Amino acid sequence: MNAIASPPAIYVEYKSLSNNPEILEIQKDILVQFIKANKHENSLVVENTDNINEVINKNTVLSIKCISCQINNSNLYEIIPNSIRKIKNNFVTEYRFDLKNSIEQKFSWHIEIMEKKNIYYIVAKQTINPNMIIFEKDLEILRCTSGENKFTPKYPFIELKEAQKQLNFYNNKKTSQFLSIKQEIEPKSLSQEILVRAGEIIKIIYSPKDSLVLQTMGKSLSNGGRGELIRVQLTDWHDKGFVPHSTKRIIEGIVIAPSEVEYAAN
Repeated sequence: MNAIASPPAIYVEYKSLSNNPEILEIQKDILVQFIKANKHENSLVVENTDNINEVINKNTVLSIKCISCQINNSNLYEIIPNSIRKIKNNFVTEYRFDLKNSIEQKFSWHIEIMEKKNIYYIVAKQTINPNMIIFEKDLEILRCTSGENKFTPKYPFIELKEAQKQLNFYNNKKTSQFLSIKQEIEPKSLSQEILVRAGEIIKIIYSPKDSLVLQTMGKSLSNGGRGELIRVQLTDWHDKGFVPHSTKRIIEGIVIAPSEVEYAAN
């Protein structure tokens, strides 16, 4: 004999309901009615009184906040389906809808529903100064639950593997901002992947004409990613007779490849 499958459970926590016990229970009944009408018809709705972390990984957990949930306590209520309007914003969906009671009185409700999830974000593991090259050892992945804290990550990841993939993408780049410990990394503050490092001996290319390419060597004075302008100290140059001369002249060049810069002539 096949076992009868249990219906999927939805755990719900309610916020800002009435202090009047009778009205509070009616409000809960209406909200359960709304949840079931909103693609969860066959689900078992359970009021969550336990630790959310014990159920959040395997179940749907909703936090429902009543912004405007006016009723009286003397009638049955029915939601008017075609009145439902919603606005989604990150993890929160805002709903407005109408309901009527058995004597055709109409009430307008305004609620917010947040589906609670474990979310991940990337932060600095140590203090990071501007223009410092970042490596994976300088970063870490933290986890929080959406809606649990006042802090909400600007760049969250729903899956841990997504955060791990992004962590690898941040590797070997420099940041334009100062980062304190546990501060979230902003992708827009990061450079291209670093191809030239300060103090490195690099190749410098100069093409005064399309048919002519000159190259020499120099020492990079700063870190740079592809397309970035950096300062380079020449180690030698050639005169018109192709005689090499030592020099300490400093020029600017554009990073075009690993350990390679193109002279940025004015």
